[in-house]
Amino acid sequence: MATVRNRKAIASPDLANIAGLSPLAKASRILGVRLFDVGQGDSVAILVDVEGNEEAALQLDYGGRERNPFTKNSDVDLRMPIAGNQLLMLTHWDEDHWCSAPKGTMAQNAVWLVPRQVTSPRAVRFSATLNDIHCIPESLVGQTLRFNTRNDDYILWEKIGSFPGAFAKDEDCNKSGVALAIVRKGLDGFEAILLPGDAPFEKVGCFLQLEQQGVALRGILAFHHGAGTHWTQATASLLQNWTKAKTLEVVFSCSQPNSYNHPDEGRYKALLPTTTAFLRTADARASKAIAIDLRF
Repeated sequence: MATVRNRKAIASPDLANIAGLSPLAKASRILGVRLFDVGQGDSVAILVDVEGNEEAALQLDYGGRERNPFTKNSDVDLRMPIAGNQLLMLTHWDEDHWCSAPKGTMAQNAVWLVPRQVTSPRAVRFSATLNDIHCIPESLVGQTLRFNTRNDDYILWEKIGSFPGAFAKDEDCNKSGVALAIVRKGLDGFEAILLPGDAPFEKVGCFLQLEQQGVALRGILAFHHGAGTHWTQATASLLQNWTKAKTLEVVFSCSQPNSYNHPDEGRYKALLPTTTAFLRTADARASKAIAIDLRF
């Protein structure tokens, strides 16, 4: 008999005014992204230039489960600092994308923007402890939204799929969560870094738009930690046909070893140029670094 999971719905209120969010308003440029070594999971800071200083303008996910590097709770704040009013967006409610937040204090004081999903009771209990948490309105599902800097750089983001209702028995959170694309204008035109969470690339409408517009692919955070899960011919075709920047880097955010056999690196190597650099967040630990940076 199949195991029936106990699932509950995130009950936080919808965000009243999406237009009121402007995490890049002070930024003159997007510099790139910082992919933290959190063991198995994702945690990403979007790096920008503000009056000549490097700052993290937005945090995407705050995970870290299997083989995480935190020996005590204070390590979380030390390694992944977040300003009190900083926006923290969650791609989806799988535990390896949020589970470091209860250990520290900084993330709990951030402004959380999350998808409404059917997920674990543990995730629902944690969400109820946050003072400033808002769900993305379902009316925005499938729409491409945008955060702008003071110049031509921007972030595109999208809630991919619909919430099935509070009484649904389950939900594939990977395909109903949030994905981001970080876009910068360079000397050779626009380039993008893809941050899909666990969603297959071809399920993200704003990714398809960028490929069709000829925006060059500069960096990829491999979806679902590099797993072959949800991989289709459409996934392969999109990556193979996308115009590549002069430099292309792919990062697998997973622990080494891990119980999921992530990543399936060969899928990416078979499709991308031989000059592509393949990196793992776990490699940062060997050099006593806390993260891998992908910079434009």
